[in-house]
Amino acid sequence: MKILSAVLLASIALTGCGGAISGKSAGAGSIYSNVKFNEQISDNTVGSKAGEACASSILSIIATGDASAAAAAKAGGVTKIATMDGTAMSILGLYSKYCSYVTGE
Repeated sequence: MKILSAVLLASIALTGCGGAISGKSAGAGSIYSNVKFNEQISDNTVGSKAGEACASSILSIIATGDASAAAAAKAGGVTKIATMDGTAMSILGLYSKYCSYVTGE
């Protein structure tokens, strides 16, 4: 039990809180982070359609989901992406969530 606790503590201490999924730093919040950022803007018309896709991670050990632009576009019925934004949220490095948002036609 002591070994399991030590491994758990080490994984929490060494976790990159904001970038557990995306490889991006979500900011300096070591206890809690919740940031929004812009990924890209194209020349396509923004349009009225929007889609969202998310992925999450637990202890940076288990990660699931598809936060790709393609998944967000499919979820919103977007065929021509105009903008892509993202959010990254992390709580103590124990739980992290990364979402992509697209708009377009």
